Amino acid sequence: MQTKLMFQQVQPKRMPQTLCYQAVFLALLVATLFSLLGCQQTQIEFTPTAEPSLPVFNSLQGAPSVAPLTSTSTTTSSNEALSIEALPQNPFNSELKLYSLDNTLSGLNHISLVAYSQQPLQNLDVLIQALTEKVTWIAQQSSLACSESLRIRASIHSLTMSIDCPDSPKLASSLLIQFWQADSFNEIDIANVRRQLKLAKHINAYSGAEIDNVWAKKILGEQHIYNQALNDKSLADELDLAKLNQVRDKIISQSKWAVITNQSLAKNSEFNAKLAQDLAALTAKSQQVAPLPLSTFKLEVPASNSQKTLFIIDAPGSVQTQVRIGYPLTVNQQNQQQTADDIQDCKLLASWLGRSFSGRLYHDLREVRGLTYGIYGRCFDNPLSRTLKFYGSTKLEHSGAFISGVLDHLALTTESSASIDEVSALKTYLTSQKILRQASYRAIEADRIKQLIRGNSTEQQQAQNQRLDALTPEQLQTIAQSVFLNTPYIVIRGDRAKIESDIKQKLPEWTLVGVSADD
Repeated sequence: MQTKLMFQQVQPKRMPQTLCYQAVFLALLVATLFSLLGCQQTQIEFTPTAEPSLPVFNSLQGAPSVAPLTSTSTTTSSNEALSIEALPQNPFNSELKLYSLDNTLSGLNHISLVAYSQQPLQNLDVLIQALTEKVTWIAQQSSLACSESLRIRASIHSLTMSIDCPDSPKLASSLLIQFWQADSFNEIDIANVRRQLKLAKHINAYSGAEIDNVWAKKILGEQHIYNQALNDKSLADELDLAKLNQVRDKIISQSKWAVITNQSLAKNSEFNAKLAQDLAALTAKSQQVAPLPLSTFKLEVPASNSQKTLFIIDAPGSVQTQVRIGYPLTVNQQNQQQTADDIQDCKLLASWLGRSFSGRLYHDLREVRGLTYGIYGRCFDNPLSRTLKFYGSTKLEHSGAFISGVLDHLALTTESSASIDEVSALKTYLTSQKILRQASYRAIEADRIKQLIRGNSTEQQQAQNQRLDALTPEQLQTIAQSVFLNTPYIVIRGDRAKIESDIKQKLPEWTLVGVSADD
């Protein structure tokens, strides 16, 4: 007999209306309390200072013995290194130089057209933006497939346009010349150039890159020619075709010219004749401006920040503090050998403290104490200025400890000398850099351009190699004392309301002064 199961539907009991309102009220109350607690500023626990910790250079047990790497060896091992040389029979005139580079492994024809000057190239930032717009236009219009390899590389004293093509070298060189001709900007969107120049300022403020503009003003002086040569706001706002052509023509009038290409192409007489003709036609229409003597450009900023002023760019809401610490260095315009020694000293100090991993600052402030993802040192060497800068970023709670840690290391170099093993590691690092640069044709090209601007000789480079090989701990300490006994300049960017008390507590002798990129 089949049993039938009967199911009774049960109606859920309804919650009384008063209880429903109470539940909603309680939920809103809890949400409001959590919101209020979240808005309260969490108390920052600032990191304490600590004594400097130095890297230890112990020999690896069981490692094979290797002969010390010397700088002088880099000048003799040319069989495995690339090279660049001026051709003995230069088809160009004295203002136009042709240099031959070893053939590239790719087999492509490499051509670089270089405009360079001992004087800063005026409004170069505006011209670069216009050339970038032109590169985009050419890539869309040109029938030359390799036009997409067009590259722009610039410094305050040079502008290099390069291209790498498998064939058609005369068409490729004509394309480079086209960037400098009178009608070069007729087709580009100049309104977009204006927008990009304005946008760059806002991007720099948002990304924090504005700190480097402020740093340049403080370390060189606002009236230094490098600070006057760029960032012309009125020009960016009012730029039109006529003004852009004036910028280009001004730079042409300032410049000398060089062509750097591979050996096989440099020996092509037909290519050389066409290139020489095009360059002559380009420069014949411009009136060369007589450069001012370099001795007229003098450093305005004292070597020591005797007032101990710490400049701060207030960035409310930022989660890190950007730090720049460094020194303005004297540029000797009269004695080229002394200048070469001073440049090497600057690079020695930057690498001793500021190279990654085995550099003193990176080892202590990152590897040991964990105050930063990285801190680095660099020598910024230009014909009219030389500065030594240590730079990095840190969390808000580490701000005072980070800055104090850098200052402690700078002072320590003047009080005690490095070990022989540490100096040996520094020599190996710098020598390895040179060897690696000899293996890159772009690095060799960049070094040649620097030599063109400065007029340095191969003999001076060899003398620097020998000086590095002979460096002793006592000499390195003397070099450090000549710079680090001065008080450095400091520019930081961070949330002032949150970090000011920490910095004042850890650096009581320093005075914080607010600055901005628009000052």
